[in-house]
Amino acid sequence: MIRALIADDEPLARQALRRFLAAHADVQVLGEAEDLPSLRALLHTQRADVLFLDITMPGGTGLDILPEVPLDLALVFTTAHAEHAAHAFAIDAVDYLVKPFGAERVRTTLERVRRRRAGTVTSSTPESLLVRLGQRLHVVSLDSVWRFEGADDYVRIITATREWLHTDTLDALTRRFDPTQFVRVHRRHLIALRHVQRFEQQGDRQLAAIFADGSRVVCSRDGATRVRAIARASEDSASGH
Repeated sequence: MIRALIADDEPLARQALRRFLAAHADVQVLGEAEDLPSLRALLHTQRADVLFLDITMPGGTGLDILPEVPLDLALVFTTAHAEHAAHAFAIDAVDYLVKPFGAERVRTTLERVRRRRAGTVTSSTPESLLVRLGQRLHVVSLDSVWRFEGADDYVRIITATREWLHTDTLDALTRRFDPTQFVRVHRRHLIALRHVQRFEQQGDRQLAAIFADGSRVVCSRDGATRVRAIARASEDSASGH
């Protein structure tokens, strides 16, 4: 089953979307939200697969809640404002439905959701992440990220120029990103290989990743094994083996 949540401040819009979804036997609507507080409650109590999210909501916008949305929850934006489309796809939304839309358009969206759940989407790595700073949301390009460091209930995003806090877990980020580009080298560290200047031997079987500013992350033994395996695969590919 595809478990869905609907967040829209317009009762008629929620009713229409629920009707379109009801036509699909493998879709179950777990709940509806008419504003951001009620959506937060749903996100904390319901384990869904897809969120149909309106941009314009009482008390803010649908974009305001994105840092609180689990990365494994597929996002479908539903709005009358087409100008938000580029932003939606920058954060890896499954689809963008411009109101008014009909049953056939929802069917296409559900096909995309099914393909993603089946693992047939060519790339699920987003180009950027949304992080909150005060009352504002900022888009952080994934290419600029050196590493992620787990810290209790949030993750520290480290770039060349600054650090950000992201309300997600390191486990969720690890599952989302390409493991040949972002490598989990320690229980608390996920590093971007493109920004590692070199690896140095650390102790018996460990490695230390060295970055441009001289900072270093010591890899666990399992993490060092992953790094070496990626290096061997790259060498084999380059030599044609």
